[in-house]
Amino acid sequence: MSSTDYRPDIDCLRAFAVLSVIAFHYDIPPFRSGYVGVDVFFVISGFLITRIIHAEIRTGTFSFAAFYRRRARRILPAALAMVCATLLGASVILSPSAVVSAGQQAISVLAFCSNFLFWWQQGYFDAAAITKPLLHTWSLGVEEQYYLLFPALALAVFGLRRSRMLAILGAICAVSFLLCVIQTRIQPAAAFYLLPARAWQLALGALLAVDAVPSLNRQSVRIGVTALGWIALGASTNIFSPRTPYPGVAALLPCLGTAAVIWGQPALSRTALAITRPMVVVGLWSYSLYLWHWPVVSLASAIWGPPSSAMDKLALLGACTTLALASYYLIEQPARHAAWTVTARAVAVSGTVVLAASLVVIGAAGFPTRFSPEQQALANFNRYDHKDLYEEGTCFLTPGQSFAAIQPACLAKGPRPNILVWGDSHAAHLVHGLKRALPQATLLRAALAQCAPYDEPGQTPDCADFRGRLAGLMRDLAPDIVILSGNWTRTVMAPAARASLLATIASITAAGSRVVVIGPSLQFDRPLPDILIAASRFGITPDGHMRELFNDVDVFLRKLLQDVANTEYVSLLSLLCPGADCVLQAADGTPIAWDDGHFTAQGSELAATRIAAASPTLAGSRARE
Repeated sequence: MSSTDYRPDIDCLRAFAVLSVIAFHYDIPPFRSGYVGVDVFFVISGFLITRIIHAEIRTGTFSFAAFYRRRARRILPAALAMVCATLLGASVILSPSAVVSAGQQAISVLAFCSNFLFWWQQGYFDAAAITKPLLHTWSLGVEEQYYLLFPALALAVFGLRRSRMLAILGAICAVSFLLCVIQTRIQPAAAFYLLPARAWQLALGALLAVDAVPSLNRQSVRIGVTALGWIALGASTNIFSPRTPYPGVAALLPCLGTAAVIWGQPALSRTALAITRPMVVVGLWSYSLYLWHWPVVSLASAIWGPPSSAMDKLALLGACTTLALASYYLIEQPARHAAWTVTARAVAVSGTVVLAASLVVIGAAGFPTRFSPEQQALANFNRYDHKDLYEEGTCFLTPGQSFAAIQPACLAKGPRPNILVWGDSHAAHLVHGLKRALPQATLLRAALAQCAPYDEPGQTPDCADFRGRLAGLMRDLAPDIVILSGNWTRTVMAPAARASLLATIASITAAGSRVVVIGPSLQFDRPLPDILIAASRFGITPDGHMRELFNDVDVFLRKLLQDVANTEYVSLLSLLCPGADCVLQAADGTPIAWDDGHFTAQGSELAATRIAAASPTLAGSRARE
């Protein structure tokens, strides 16, 4: 097959990939794992790039300069236009710290390393994905690094004997896949964002391009293989949950499905070509659609919150499609067909503009003077230092610390009542307020980030050890009261998790302690200070930014614990949202949370005061003081 042979089925795959990603990010069912579309793109890229390079090397026409010119024409003009527009939108809409972050993201895009930036930024208190308007460029970073490295490798291996060439490509695929599986368990962010654990997907496409598997001759077999591939792809968009370790072994399903479609390649009748024409057209637009879909939802969500209604999603789709079509017809296509000197000059100018704009927004600290003094005061909470407040590293352990890191003072008994606060960061953020709400009590503290006080999927060995060690100390510590608090999610509603929580409570009460379970706190799609600023600037209510699933969890925990002996449930949602509106700011105007759900000092005091007053167990302990 010639490297220039056009395959409409590839564009159908591209359409499937981009529509899956958009549907996932816009919360359009049933694509709950539509992020697999990126894996489809990687396999396609590996196939197409290898097919081109292999054919040119065989005919003696390969040139590094020509290869990189084609890649630059294809990728850079539309991408730089999107980055320019995103920086402009961010400078108008986002908070100063978010604008600075957008500038940093833009520079990383210019350096072809945005995937490294987003990997490096991963952490327990990292900003939510929706707040990063250029987050989607991580996949472009992976592909660009592949473009930089693969041609030299191809030039070296394609001149070898076929068996040795296939062995090298196969080894790269196998080693990378093994790394992916291992890294997904121990370093999931690196496995997701970085090339080494993604190279097997590109190598899988490369193996298809060099006919590592024999071509299928019978049309019926081709149709069957292709159908199985599409079935696998369809299934992969809806069978994985947010708790599925990814990419890992799970990524085999969309990647093998893509490989099957590419391998099958049945001859298409005129009727089939006509039926698939809409998908082919979307496939042609896929790059521009991918570029624009994420900045649209990221910037729109900064004002109104994530799309919830059908009208919200249709509006976003309309905006995304309009920008994508303008990008495709006015930028992408002209840049691919213009003289190279014209395209190169446009790319150089656009890149310079992006770099200059990024340096300006970073140097200007995100233009804080656009805000009123009150809004600037709120924006300052984006730099809130919670570490001393939460006793981080001593009583509140971070990922990577084991139970042995708990300082003795954190579990030192004192005058009664002794009250142990046990949980994750959502226990740690209550400690400051509880010290003030229960001044005569001795407060024992033991919290580990990402370690709710029950067994849930994805918890680390350190978490299991932490829970086991703390449960084993119950009789020695003999606290009068144990407060359990955590970032309760839907996982607690699963039978195994529910049983684990009840078992934890039973072990505590068997040791003679009473239990107070604090329900989920208010959580948002982005930092609360940014939401309050947007509300005051754009005249909208913060309601659209609140995560609704916690209402279900609150109801579930209330019912689960209502008849459990020596156990009391306190609904923090009810205390903070007593009516139609929720309390989002303390009396002095301070936001109750500094990020998407962790309390400031004032928020902790407000919440703890209401908890102590609403809990008969804690109120009784105050009466005994």
